Amino acid sequence: MSSGDPDNRALCIPYIAYRQNLFWKKYRIVVIPACNEENHIIPCLLALAAQSLVLPDKVILWINNTTDQTYTRALSLQNKLPFALEIIQITYDPATANAGTARREAMAHAAKNAPHDALLFTTDADGEVAKDWIYRTLEAFAQYPVEAVFGQALLLPSEYAKIPLRLHEDERAEQAYGALLEQITLLLCPQPHDPWPRHIVHSGASIAVTHQAWAQAGGIPNIPSGEDRQFYEALRQNGIRVRHAPEVIVYVSARLLGRARGGMAETLARRIIAQDKYIDDAFEMVSRRLLRIRRELAYQRTNPSSPLSKIHTELLPARILREDLPKHSKRAERVLNFLRHTEYCLSESWQSGIAGQCGIPLHVHYDSAAKIAPDRLE
Repeated sequence: MSSGDPDNRALCIPYIAYRQNLFWKKYRIVVIPACNEENHIIPCLLALAAQSLVLPDKVILWINNTTDQTYTRALSLQNKLPFALEIIQITYDPATANAGTARREAMAHAAKNAPHDALLFTTDADGEVAKDWIYRTLEAFAQYPVEAVFGQALLLPSEYAKIPLRLHEDERAEQAYGALLEQITLLLCPQPHDPWPRHIVHSGASIAVTHQAWAQAGGIPNIPSGEDRQFYEALRQNGIRVRHAPEVIVYVSARLLGRARGGMAETLARRIIAQDKYIDDAFEMVSRRLLRIRRELAYQRTNPSSPLSKIHTELLPARILREDLPKHSKRAERVLNFLRHTEYCLSESWQSGIAGQCGIPLHVHYDSAAKIAPDRLE
């Protein structure tokens, strides 16, 4: 993360330097799928209009299967925004009316009419991007050799209290375990394009991708929900490098009546009634992570010019019981501790490629406020 202040153009030295980077000069399109978002669409658009230093060139609002005033409220801003706002209304057949279809077709529409070197952004209609969202995204593109940047989706402060404390505590435990897995991964398989600190979120609330990478990955996957996670997998399987930038932030609602089947709102509503037996399936067992890394490294050694195959799909599925998470966390800490203190990690060959990643702290301290907006004004 740069130390420059995006609000002060004169003092923001990284801003001056990054202005010379090619990514800064690319055409920027933000895609927003929306379904019955009359309560959120104006704050969503105004947050994009309030960006520091750099604005979108165009925003495409893809209003689908909507029966409220989303269109009318967005239209009231159309001539008052510092960017071009294209509003598209569409009604899908009930069999295909879902978040995945909307994001896929909205992104395809944006790509079809965009320059071939454009940057395609997407966010959610119930979200409010941080004031430096685009700036920090471009900063990540300029700093790292990547073709896609995933940001974090954090809760709006006003929404945080809607979720019971026990669910916040469970979330912190899961994220801390995930951070341990990521540190283990980076020690065994250094990734200069996506170093620590990095997050582990693949949310449609904050994705930016080059036009070429979007096309190479086949666009947004054609699935009803979870299209954001699957898009990341498509990028990964095609050898497209991704930066998980912790400084790129979008603030989202914590509503319990969602628009996407299987999405965040549905998950929250279900967990408030009864917590899930298993933790999120994005978090695998330590042994599985180690085996997957080993197989991927072996594959890359024998196929250096080929993208990763789906070799990890051959591994037997093994989800983690929530009650067993402390045991798995301790195991991950032991593995990380071992890796940090072996001669293998400290050898000259590793030091030349890790760029300081052996200095990752052993214990992960998860900020209790990390899932809310710490500097956002109400």
